[in-house]
Amino acid sequence: MKKIISLFLVIITVFALVSCGDTSDVPDGMQLVDNDKKTYTLYVPEAWVVDVTDGISTAYANDKSNISLMTMQWSSSQYKSLEAYCEQYYKNLADTMQNVSDIEKYTENQTFGANSLPALKYVYTIGPDTEEGENSSAVMKYKFMQVFSYDSSGQVYIFTYTALESNYDSHIKSVQQIIDTFKE
Repeated sequence: MKKIISLFLVIITVFALVSCGDTSDVPDGMQLVDNDKKTYTLYVPEAWVVDVTDGISTAYANDKSNISLMTMQWSSSQYKSLEAYCEQYYKNLADTMQNVSDIEKYTENQTFGANSLPALKYVYTIGPDTEEGENSSAVMKYKFMQVFSYDSSGQVYIFTYTALESNYDSHIKSVQQIIDTFKE
């Protein structure tokens, strides 16, 4: 009887370990964002709330600052390069949204993820301009960081960090850790 109980406990333990998956790769203080297609591995801080909807992985902090990661297959017939895609993307953004700030573009030494995929990074703000006499502290401007990257199979990754301009710097260290630990 003791052998049967011992065998039963071993089987339960094995099933529990298999069903939990391997979490040894999860960086300290972070959680895995599990996506349906398993095309990448994304980690975010443990305190952030995760949402994966329609193939877009998102997570947000308690102040609603958030990140999202979208993927798409590259179409070289429409754009000659990732930079050409981004130029059109930001032209459309400026045409669509009001009050887009000067877009800062970073191309030198930019990488995405643990495998150092080539990347382009853009930082900009969107929000209403203050009118003369208006209380500028009441105006909500959002600051964005977007990283565009791709892998050898033609998969494009668009990572976006969004926060109120006043909250942007408070999460930048966590956002950089999210970027650095990404795996395709």
